[in-house]
Amino acid sequence: MPTAHTIRSYRAQLSSADESERCGRATFTVRHLSETRLLITAIGELDATNARAFGRFVERHTGVSKQLVLDLSDLDFFGSEGFASLHYVSVHCARHDVDWLFIGGRIVQRIVAICDPDAELPLADDLGAALARLDHLGRCRHPVQSAAKAKPTPALRSPQRRARPSPETSNERAM
Repeated sequence: MPTAHTIRSYRAQLSSADESERCGRATFTVRHLSETRLLITAIGELDATNARAFGRFVERHTGVSKQLVLDLSDLDFFGSEGFASLHYVSVHCARHDVDWLFIGGRIVQRIVAICDPDAELPLADDLGAALARLDHLGRCRHPVQSAAKAKPTPALRSPQRRARPSPETSNERAM
């Protein structure tokens, strides 16, 4: 009997006709800027009623993308749960090798400054700055070589062990 498998597949939507989802007092939209770059916008209020849905919306749409910009600049309210959803997005993007930044208005920046005092989340001033940063990150990428083709470099080789002389041998040399 054949076994059933679950396969997660992603459908690339390359048109500017974009998906929109209303959840609570927020609306999430996705716009494909290129084959590998997304712009996801949240408008309204990001709070406990919809922060988890926002994280899932981002996760659902980053399947084929390698770069993401979250535009939160038009939010009227951004609660601590909204910050938790940013952390969720950060972890998701790190696991799936997605470069990402977010744009936040005054309301978002205030909460992020409190919850992320070390500025670890990638906040950009505006869309132009975010896209420029993603362009830079894209140019800095180095292709990853497969392990089968990779040759160890001299600096990374493990040191060769020399045979230690036995105590008898070293005593003979001393005499």
